[in-house]
Amino acid sequence: MNDHRHETSPDAPDTPEKVAADGTASALAVLAPAAAQGLREVARAAAAYLAACPSPSVRDDAPRLTAELFVARALGLPRADLLLRLALHPAAPIPQDALAHVAALLTRRAAGEPTAHILGEREFYGRDFLVTPATLIPRPETELLVETALALVPRGARFADCGTGTGCIAVTLCAERPDLSGIACDISPAALAVAARNIVTHLGGAMEPDGARPGQFAPAAARMAAFSRCQPVQADFTLPLLRDGALDLLVSNPPYVSEAEHAGLTPEVRDREPRTALVPCAGAGLDEAATARGRADGLGHARVLVAEAGRALRPDGMFLMEFGCAQGQAVADLFAPHAWLWADVDIRRDLAGLDRFVVARRARTA
Repeated sequence: MNDHRHETSPDAPDTPEKVAADGTASALAVLAPAAAQGLREVARAAAAYLAACPSPSVRDDAPRLTAELFVARALGLPRADLLLRLALHPAAPIPQDALAHVAALLTRRAAGEPTAHILGEREFYGRDFLVTPATLIPRPETELLVETALALVPRGARFADCGTGTGCIAVTLCAERPDLSGIACDISPAALAVAARNIVTHLGGAMEPDGARPGQFAPAAARMAAFSRCQPVQADFTLPLLRDGALDLLVSNPPYVSEAEHAGLTPEVRDREPRTALVPCAGAGLDEAATARGRADGLGHARVLVAEAGRALRPDGMFLMEFGCAQGQAVADLFAPHAWLWADVDIRRDLAGLDRFVVARRARTA
């Protein structure tokens, strides 16, 4: 008699759901003894769990910070509030559902999912930016690019951020300098949607969900206010985009990873962040030869941007662009064919002493 029951073969492969459940159970087994001693020990156990992961990209990626972010998320707290609670009430109990939540987050991180994707955000220049798999995850190195731009551009400057991704560069410029305005462009509609949300979040003013409180923006008004200063634009910057002499600042963190370098990246970067945000392989303005060359050396978009900056910047306008740490001389060489356009071309280093971005000033006469 067939009762239509299906038995799982002992040799059947584990489903992703079972693997995740097993991983969560394993993480929970590590956290449970610590929970008896309170919140501080749970945070320590979570950090130790990540530090013991087989994957170097997980265990070497700030396990203590990551653990604190996960515990804070599970408790519904900002990290600053969690740190205060850890200091003042280290033995505070942690609810079982929050403990299970921490275990689930640890499991996802141990499997190689980036912390920013797990939490859906990444801090940049003191602000939390929405992040999705459609965008590059903001890196601390780019903060130095922004800091330099803020120090150099004149009051009332008009800028363009080419390849904006999350919008972190453009938003930070406007948030730190209310006198600045510009556009944030990206070829990817999905990335631009993320940038638009970040623009409204950080530049749209305080909002109630219904927009009803006096003195606060309704959502539609918030968008208008934010976009009046920082306009998201879907555009391919390898094609002519900007009017001659229209800008005081052109800034970009473009794709600059070569095909060979991309193959050697850690799996969580290579497989989980958008390839088009890493390798310069998109753009209708690049013919087959330029595309192949750009993929080979990682400078396909840099060449376009140097030419665009020379055309779109006003006299004394500034061009800032991030690049790979081994590309400093190659980027400097890109300015040589039109050297008369540039008063200064300076390769700047990051805090680790590595070549990281170029600062170029347009000549007053050319």
